[in-house]
Amino acid sequence: MKALFALIPCALFASVAVASPDCPKYPQEEWMNVLDLQKKIVNEYGFIIKQFKIDDECYEIYGWERGGDGKLRKIEVYFDAKTGAIVEKELD
Repeated sequence: MKALFALIPCALFASVAVASPDCPKYPQEEWMNVLDLQKKIVNEYGFIIKQFKIDDECYEIYGWERGGDGKLRKIEVYFDAKTGAIVEKELD
């Protein structure tokens, strides 16, 4: 019975979603075109895109980047919707 009560707090914290970063808010007509941003992500940042989506006021990708050792690392990156600048990058 003690083990059951010990797991309850863990389950509660595990279900809490991680908040996305605070991207500046712009009117949608000022947002960078999706295809232009995808080109920038691949050509300028060198990321490989697995999934591209909109998360609140940010563009977001899940994908990979090549590390200094040449190996691919999983990443999650948030971009400013107007400028395409990286707001936050997380390694998985």
